[in-house]
This record gives sequence, C-alpha cells and structure tokens, in this order.
Amino acid sequence: MSEWNYTKCSKPFESVDEALEYMITNSFDGQVLKRTEGYSAVCPTYPEGFYPDATPVAEYSPEIGVIADASLFGTIMTPCLLYTSPSPRD
Repeated sequence: MSEWNYTKCSKPFESVDEALEYMITNSFDGQVLKRTEGYSAVCPTYPEGFYPDATPVAEYSPEIGVIADASLFGTIMTPCLLYTSPSPRD
C-alpha cells in the first residue's frame, strides 16, 4: 500500500520543490496545490474543490514528468466526483 493511502491522498509541504521531490522519489502521480499555509501534494483521485483555498501549481506523473504550465493541467489529473453508494455492500 502506498503512502498516499496512509495520508488520505494528501501530504503537506513547505514548498513546491519539497512536494515534487517527494512525488518524484516515490513515483507518485498527482498534483501540488498552493494553500493558505504552505503546499499540499495530492493524489490523482483528489476531489476537485475539496480544499477551497487551493490553487494548482504543478502536476507530476512518472510517465510524463513535471508540468508547471497551468494551461496543461489536467493532462495527469482527472477530477473525480465523490459518490456515496446506497448499497451497504459497496
């Protein structure tokens, strides 16, 4: 199980560089968000709008590399909608 699962798909950092270094070192796909207090690295299943204070500043994928151009965001990340199943088995 990856650390993304342990940290609930988000991990705080002091800088974009620290967040990207973590993602690159661990080969984790995801996005770096600028927050009111620092930055957060989030996994690809991060629900868009979960952090109202967040602004995307970079994306990373081992296959594509680092993307820092906001016009290209979405190449790696596909925002997901949270869904709660009515079935207790799901």
